[in-house]
Amino acid sequence: MSSEINDLRRIRALSAKLHQHNFRYYILDDPQISDAEYDVLLRELQNLEALYPEAISHDSPTQMVGVTWTPEDFVADKLPSVDHSVPMLSLENAMGPDEVRDWVDRVRKGLALDDEDADPLLTVEYKFDGAAISLLYEDGVLIRAATRGDGMTGEDVTGTARTIRSVPHQLQDDSPPTLIELRGEVILKNADFEAFNASRSQEEGIFANPRNAAAGTLRQLDPRVAATRPLDVFIYGIGDQEGIDLSVQQNLVDHIQRWGFLPCPFLREVQGADALVEVYEEEMGVRDTLPFDIDGLVIKVQGAELRDQLGMRARSPRWAIALKFPARQETTRLLDIQIQVGRTGALTPVAHLEPVNVGGVTVSRAGLHNPKEIARKDLRIGDHVVIQRAGDVIPQVVKPIDSLRDGQQVPFQFPDKCPECDGPVHYPDEEIIPYCDNLQCPAQIRGRIEHFASRRALDIDGLGEKLIDQLVTENLITRPADLYQLTVDQISGLDRMAVKSAENLLASLEVSKNRPFSRVLHGMGIPHVGERVAELVIDEIENIDALLEATEERLAEIEGLGEIIARSIVEFFAKNSVQEEIDLLRKSGLTLHQDKVEATGATAPLSGLTVVITGTLPTLSRDEAKQRVIAAGGKVVGSVSNKTDLLVAGEKAGSKLKKAHELGIEVLDEEQLLSRISE
Repeated sequence: MSSEINDLRRIRALSAKLHQHNFRYYILDDPQISDAEYDVLLRELQNLEALYPEAISHDSPTQMVGVTWTPEDFVADKLPSVDHSVPMLSLENAMGPDEVRDWVDRVRKGLALDDEDADPLLTVEYKFDGAAISLLYEDGVLIRAATRGDGMTGEDVTGTARTIRSVPHQLQDDSPPTLIELRGEVILKNADFEAFNASRSQEEGIFANPRNAAAGTLRQLDPRVAATRPLDVFIYGIGDQEGIDLSVQQNLVDHIQRWGFLPCPFLREVQGADALVEVYEEEMGVRDTLPFDIDGLVIKVQGAELRDQLGMRARSPRWAIALKFPARQETTRLLDIQIQVGRTGALTPVAHLEPVNVGGVTVSRAGLHNPKEIARKDLRIGDHVVIQRAGDVIPQVVKPIDSLRDGQQVPFQFPDKCPECDGPVHYPDEEIIPYCDNLQCPAQIRGRIEHFASRRALDIDGLGEKLIDQLVTENLITRPADLYQLTVDQISGLDRMAVKSAENLLASLEVSKNRPFSRVLHGMGIPHVGERVAELVIDEIENIDALLEATEERLAEIEGLGEIIARSIVEFFAKNSVQEEIDLLRKSGLTLHQDKVEATGATAPLSGLTVVITGTLPTLSRDEAKQRVIAAGGKVVGSVSNKTDLLVAGEKAGSKLKKAHELGIEVLDEEQLLSRISE
């Protein structure tokens, strides 16, 4: 390899290594080298880039010298696409012993083996139930991490990968391969998953299973979030490789442990279908005792020559197969179907079952999603049904057992009235879920007030589910506005409430009156309107009266909304009960407007310009700067894009400033902004 090629590889490796040290310092708060050692690496990179200026990338650490790094510099606006040089193919599935025997026969045929020839050597490993990841190392340094995506193109998740405790930033090898792309599965161990879910608030919600939690965390834009979640990675294969051959699985297993990855938890070498079936039956018996979820076994033919001889299909290799475990299923009786009513009025059917043990878990209820799902499966009360834990976690009613019907089973009729309040039920356009229209429905009241009081809405300290249930049951409240009419005597008369507790709650309610308009809007529980959408709305529409008059067309013009959200907002505010609620909230003193300074007209200095504000300004607060921009005719948005005209940057401006430079967007400091406005 030429000296120039070596130098260029060293530039890339140094850049990646310095980024990792910055990441450990600012995100993980766990520096591994001293400032002096960091400076030595930076100086080496500067000297090499001086020799090869064409190799200087826009995000090189040398381009940030003199700029103060902040954690925000590591937050992505979106996940960039990554093309896999070697496609991350899926595996053919074998759904049981018979199908894996067929596969072994096809392998023998593909290798042109005679009856007297021995079977090829096979390896058997766990098929982890997580999210696939590609880890690219050059000269031992982690350069890039990517998701599988569609197998040809994934997403860059290097930021998250650097937070994973079992992913070494540098391979522990004095002579690492020139290039090695390792492929593995990102997982959450079961105990870590349970602890993580238990730590999440009601507003944050819980994940359904470890796989979903791992996949969702892997694609986080903010690595600080990923760093709080205990992900692990097990390496199971390779993609691209230079200077090494790890096509024999045992060689790969030996290397990954030496390089600093978690050791392979299970690897068997076998020959022949009978041996495969024996391992399959053994592991079926121990899967429930494992500290992580698996949903089968992965079987591979060993050796590069044999793999080349067997070749590939369009989307999967012929030399490997996934032997799947059967879904965990049992039969039981469907005792009843009951309807749950959520805070938005959505009616959700729930199957009540004779308790049955499915994969070590007692199941007595299962979701049925919507009326069409019940009709599609032809479920009847009294049916014997097949139950499975989908993804080994979520109970599902798979189907009825028609042959066991005796004429006593009763078809389920979805109610046309709400089971909680007897109010009318309707199906919104393009929806398959029915809704109760009565905002005074007790179930909706409880859910709506819980949402109104939640941390990201009005954040009413001391108002939890049990207290809300008491207040609703005693008819002390029927809507959020009633909270502000409660008295000490009313509250202290409830179970486990005393005068002091009542006074504390009233004080919290008083504080909540000063929450900004966006949080009040979020707390109203408008379908499809979360915290961020509420902020987008109030950036454009300054008070509740203007919002009540806004048309679908006007709302749909707001960046980030669209027709569905716009229609949802208009339909929500058209209800008489909502308008009455707004009047009561207004009388109670809640903030139903956003203070804004009006622009001076089309000739204003910033008229028609889209502006982003980032960093800490010398004299103006972020909100003050925003109001100055709006008064000068500009529009303030939160993220930098091709539509941005100006970036106002203060101290510690991070990734937004870098992106503005990349896109050629004009950048102003506070003094320049004030000068432009005064023109």
